[in-house]
Amino acid sequence: MVSRAVFSGISAIFLSVQLPTLAQTCTPLSLVGGQGSEVTKTVSGPTIPGPFGIKIKRNNWNTDWAVPGRRKFKSFVGTIVSDNGGSFDIRMFLKYSDQTAEEFFNQNGTRLEPGKPLRIEATPRLQDSPFQVNIFVNGLSAIGLTYRASVVGCF
Repeated sequence: MVSRAVFSGISAIFLSVQLPTLAQTCTPLSLVGGQGSEVTKTVSGPTIPGPFGIKIKRNNWNTDWAVPGRRKFKSFVGTIVSDNGGSFDIRMFLKYSDQTAEEFFNQNGTRLEPGKPLRIEATPRLQDSPFQVNIFVNGLSAIGLTYRASVVGCF
């Protein structure tokens, strides 16, 4: 009986000890068609179609980041922050070379508090690596609001 109590006490001590966690190493991803790894955008109005398939006005709701082909990331973290805050419709996807995409976040009316980042984490498929990460930001109440976005890949 005593040995059971001693074992329980020792087990409780070992289980309560906080072991250090391994720190993740994350790398900023590069913008597709841009420079650097962070983008600042003001949400535009919707695309206006014109005659013969010509677009009179294009929206700026999609932003893509390139995933380096030589690296296998365990996760991706998108960060969106608005200095003035506001309500945004936000989606985040991992895009794969087989023309599929996995959606990891889809929330209309996401309230961003001024200067407080929204972090969205996405985990890639076990047997495949995405070639791009896409963040889609829009919303009628967001037209004219400015935000910054970036994505990192983590090992």
